[in-house]
Amino acid sequence: MPHVYFVTGLEYGAPDNETIYLTNALKDRDIASKVEAWDDPEVDWGKSCLAINRTTSTYALKPNEFLEWAQRVETVTTLWNSRKVIEWNYHKGYLLELQKAGVSIPPTILVKQESKEPISYHLEDKNWDEIIIKPAITVGSLGLKRIKSDSPEAETHLQSLIQSGYTQVIPNAGEYTIPKGDALIQQYLPEIITAGEASLIYFGGEYSHSVIKKVKSGDFRAHPLWGASVEAYEASAIERQVADSAIDVVGESIEYARIDMLMTKDGPVIIEVELIDPWLFFDFFPNTVETYVDHIANYVKTRA
Repeated sequence: MPHVYFVTGLEYGAPDNETIYLTNALKDRDIASKVEAWDDPEVDWGKSCLAINRTTSTYALKPNEFLEWAQRVETVTTLWNSRKVIEWNYHKGYLLELQKAGVSIPPTILVKQESKEPISYHLEDKNWDEIIIKPAITVGSLGLKRIKSDSPEAETHLQSLIQSGYTQVIPNAGEYTIPKGDALIQQYLPEIITAGEASLIYFGGEYSHSVIKKVKSGDFRAHPLWGASVEAYEASAIERQVADSAIDVVGESIEYARIDMLMTKDGPVIIEVELIDPWLFFDFFPNTVETYVDHIANYVKTRA
């Protein structure tokens, strides 16, 4: 019987109510599956015909080790999304690639880890009243801060991210430390509060469904882990077009994706392209479990 491994991480502590839908649907198709941790040295990945990243967010805590794992796994089985996709997606510098290709993103500055310049240097000639500072390698909004651009805290937080890393507790999910590395400075866009963040989900390169995430009162993080609400949403034609354009930039086969965007007065801007372990919001569109599992099963049949 073919085996599908859904991949998690040993330190992953957030609730996962989605993978069970997939394992049950695969069982109905006589395809066995189980959950294994990418950083568990005892796992024999060669026993699977397909390994699918599901809750591997701990890659942000050990990015180099995760990339090495992905390379090893692809020598013995198929990995979704592929190692090449992971290498493109794990560092949020990909946003600047999208921008270069003509896909709209929030105004963004990449600050390299080795940078010695103060934040005032990076913001010179930028008329940004409020900014978002975040690690270039992060998940679950870890390390994100919304700060006045001229606040001393902005300098402190930037230097913390690039020089020492950042430790944060996620409610009901545990404490995590993002290691030091590159950082992003972005202009804060108030539409995150007024309009919410749309998430468009794709399977096998085809659009499936979408939701809208609205931030908790007093917060700015459009993530359920931080209290954001989620509702079913019908993406507009222009949102679909922008999401399609972002996927095209990757240049590799995409087996699943979630494209997060914000509708501004100038049109949609891409906030994130989630190609490693996105939440897929099956609870709002239960029939899409079958859509994704059909895609998985069709591949498994080719390996039987």
